[in-house]
Amino acid sequence: MFRIWIYLNIRYFFKALFSSGSLNNRKKFINKYISKQSKKKYSALFSQCRVAFYFILKFLMTKSNRNEILFCAYNLPEMVNIAENLKLKVKFYDLSKETGSLNTNQIKKKISKKTLAVVLTNMFNNYKDAKKIKTITAKYKAHLIEDNAIYFDNFSKIKKNFFYSGSFGDFSIYSFNIMKNISSFYGGAATTNDQNFLKFYNQEEKKLKNFFTIPLIKQTFIYFVLKIMSVDFLYKNFFIYLIKFAHKYQFNIFLKLFYPSLKSIKKRFPRYYYSKISNVAINATYFQLKDNSQRKKLFNARKEKHLYFLKRFQKIKTKKISLINIQNINYQNFLDFPVLVKEKDKFNQFLLGKGIEVRLKHYYNCEKMMYYKQSCGIAERYEKELICFPIHKKIKYSYIDYIAKNTEEFFAKYAD
Repeated sequence: MFRIWIYLNIRYFFKALFSSGSLNNRKKFINKYISKQSKKKYSALFSQCRVAFYFILKFLMTKSNRNEILFCAYNLPEMVNIAENLKLKVKFYDLSKETGSLNTNQIKKKISKKTLAVVLTNMFNNYKDAKKIKTITAKYKAHLIEDNAIYFDNFSKIKKNFFYSGSFGDFSIYSFNIMKNISSFYGGAATTNDQNFLKFYNQEEKKLKNFFTIPLIKQTFIYFVLKIMSVDFLYKNFFIYLIKFAHKYQFNIFLKLFYPSLKSIKKRFPRYYYSKISNVAINATYFQLKDNSQRKKLFNARKEKHLYFLKRFQKIKTKKISLINIQNINYQNFLDFPVLVKEKDKFNQFLLGKGIEVRLKHYYNCEKMMYYKQSCGIAERYEKELICFPIHKKIKYSYIDYIAKNTEEFFAKYAD
């Protein structure tokens, strides 16, 4: 079973290309929707999530002499690179050893009166973790930037109230890129209660060009390639062998289709940083946000498969597997099921031999990658050991059983 499933269906893809509805009205709907979900007054759309982050930092630097920014070390290098390019002093905090969440004790130690912002990257954390970090940043009057790229629609229900991920940050950023649960090729957004940021960006937006055609054509090509690969007959009889070959011989041209983060870090910003969100992305985002009932079905189905994976893997008796501590299944409803394993590469080759494909790369230990330091040991462990199993629409419970059975076999017989 192909591990990637693009949330943007073919019907919405063609509607995004050829729909004649009012773009301004659709932008207003998107902005209103994510503002309400994140409990913010203002929202703006961007060509990508990282572009929203770039303009937020530019804005904050005009208001303050503070020059430090805190990131979780286990992160996307491109996000850290933005702060680097803007000449901010980058400091890292680690993940928690016990939960895999963000280490709030390290944030307390490293935050100071020089801290301009703390980046809360939603990846394994729960509602309580986010609340703690918000309290810490408020004490030091540092801005909290909540990276909500992979947590869209995740929530915590307290009594009768819903608190969505993205509601903690002074600024919250969103991604609508091709493999996210709102899949719009390229696209992103930011929400805030700071009206001055909206005024700042409205002026900056006037200088931006329309989104470039070539990146959009490339992303469209990738969209159709991934859709074709998800056809069961083609995957089982052709593509799985191509994937095995790519992993065995590190055929990066092909692997980069599945792992965009494998692409080299561009120290200089690409041209699309200075462009507006495309009309296609606006339309695609609009149609997916309007289809609230379908998103709820997908959300609940993913949650149930998480729980089933958890139940099956808890029965596997080995010290070489560690599970993420999920305390709130609605807030920690990940796009894949994450597992820490020893001998990851050997395990991956074994699984591929059984026709099982996993996500082998997630984030990276940016401290080590970009600064050659190794103080964040848990981030390093996650880079080396984390794999993710698919839990998308086409994954069946029988397939999860098959994965669990082969995982148990590997660690019982083949692991050193």
